Amino acid sequence: MAFFGCIGLQAQDLNLAETTHTKVDVRLPLSKDFFDPVVRETPQSATTQDQPAPSSPPKTPDVYVFPDSSKRFHHYVTVTIGPLSLLKTAASAGLSQWDSDPLEWGQGMKGYGKRLASNFGGNVIRQTVSYGLSEAMHLDSGFERSSRHGFWPRLKDALVQNVTSRTRSGKRIISPPIFAGAYAGSIIPSTTWYPSRYSYKDGLRSGTYSLGAGFALNVIREFLFNW
Repeated sequence: MAFFGCIGLQAQDLNLAETTHTKVDVRLPLSKDFFDPVVRETPQSATTQDQPAPSSPPKTPDVYVFPDSSKRFHHYVTVTIGPLSLLKTAASAGLSQWDSDPLEWGQGMKGYGKRLASNFGGNVIRQTVSYGLSEAMHLDSGFERSSRHGFWPRLKDALVQNVTSRTRSGKRIISPPIFAGAYAGSIIPSTTWYPSRYSYKDGLRSGTYSLGAGFALNVIREFLFNW
């Protein structure tokens, strides 16, 4: 009986060993892809493919802003006694000196001084009349560079500004201040401190020449440098 009991205990130990071995030997069905994964690209959805590329927002045109009183006065001071304005006045007096105009003022420093003072006074009258009428009529008669692109559009804007002003809404109109300033700045000198042989007719002619020169000056201010 003891023999059979030992055999039974050995059989139970064997079964237990087999059971333990079976549990230990259980393995997960791992494939090769588990250790060497492959990244697969997911196809884009139809919604993403059909979605149009975002477009840049449309350009809005520059909105005109009527300058405030301080900016308008600053412009008046600049074109009257600013450095470049004084340089232009001096150069104009030099041309008059070279042409001996007027002849009665002679040559030398004395003659040049008279022509320089005359041109300076004429410009002060011109700019003051233009500025005063612009303020009274609520107009912007100052020059500003064009916001458009291309040579011809910019040239057109520069030429138009020589004879037009802007209202508060930005609309351009024929400018009474510009015309009045140009002719007042020429007629008053011709009928006051110029020699007696000069008259208002000479002032009208000089004012017309001054307006014509303004077209060339505006082109320079548009494409080269502004003052």
